[in-house]
Parts: sequence; C-alpha cells; structure tokens
Amino acid sequence: MSLTESQEQILDAAMQCISRDGIEGASMRSVAREADVSLGLLSYHFDGKEDLIQAAFQLACDRVYEVTLEAVDASDDPIDQVRNYVRGPFHDDFLADDYLALRIGLWAIARTDDAIATVEKSLYERYIDRLVPLIQAFDATVSATEGRNRATDVVVRQNGLWLSWARYKNVADLERGLSQCEELALGQPN
Repeated sequence: MSLTESQEQILDAAMQCISRDGIEGASMRSVAREADVSLGLLSYHFDGKEDLIQAAFQLACDRVYEVTLEAVDASDDPIDQVRNYVRGPFHDDFLADDYLALRIGLWAIARTDDAIATVEKSLYERYIDRLVPLIQAFDATVSATEGRNRATDVVVRQNGLWLSWARYKNVADLERGLSQCEELALGQPN
C-alpha cells in the first residue's frame, strides 16, 4: 500500500483509536482528533469509517509482513530464514498491548465484515505463500502440499500464541511455542 505522510498519520491514529476504544469508538471525528487533522482532510483521504478501518488494518498487516520479510533477509542460511520468518510476527512492536488489541479487533470484525475478512485472509495467504518456498529451500524433498500443510500448522499455532500472549504475557510459553512453530515448519520432531 502506497501512502502519503498524511494518510499514514491518519491510519496510525485510527489504529490507536481502535486499540484504545474498539471499532465502535473509532469514529471519523475521534480519528481526526487523534491524528490532529481536520475532519475534512480525513474525509478527503478516506470515503468513510469502513474505508478508514479497512485501510488501517491493511497497514497493520503490511507492517507485520514487512518486518517478517526483513527478518528473513537478515540471513542467507535456509534454516535461519525459516526460523526468522516464524519469529518475525512476534517482534517486540507486535507484542505491545496496543498492537495486540488491534489484532484481536481485526479477528473479531473479520467475522462480520467481508472487506476486513479479505484484508485478514490476504495476510494469511501472503504469509503462507512465502513460508512454503522457505521450507522447500531448507528441504527440497518437501512437496508443495506438505509445505503448505506445515505452513498452515505454523499459523494455527501462532494464532494461539497471539491469544496466549495477549492474556498472560508469559515469555517462557511464548518462546516454547515459537520453538514448536520452528519445528513444525522444519519438519523436526516436537
């Protein structure tokens, strides 16, 4: 998503409002106030609340994906790339309470809003589609189907880790869970 500085400022404010006040509390007026912009400027960039919320969630998803890809690029070793990819979404920025509230809000609204569900599904598919070739680079004998199954298993486990972290913030549990995700991706015994 290509954004102007004003759009990004507005979307950051929308994410803050959603995290703090929920979807219902993230009105156009409250977002404009949080962003320190006029309601007219906000309306110029976004057609309405639904458009704003969708763009905010898209930006949040894009940021997670970008950090995850940067983690992969930090190594040339195929095993480290898989491990870095699995751990990328759990960067400190994404373990913060405001991001966790946003992520849980995304999951909740995706159940009833098709546009948000599409944003969430897009992140899910991008994540899996990139993990499969990383798995296959580590082990060329892994079929596309097996790679996708492993990637899907990783995402299922990661989603549980998000919820567990949001509730309990237990570092040992998170680390053990991420190690299990690595093992799932690499096809190593648990």
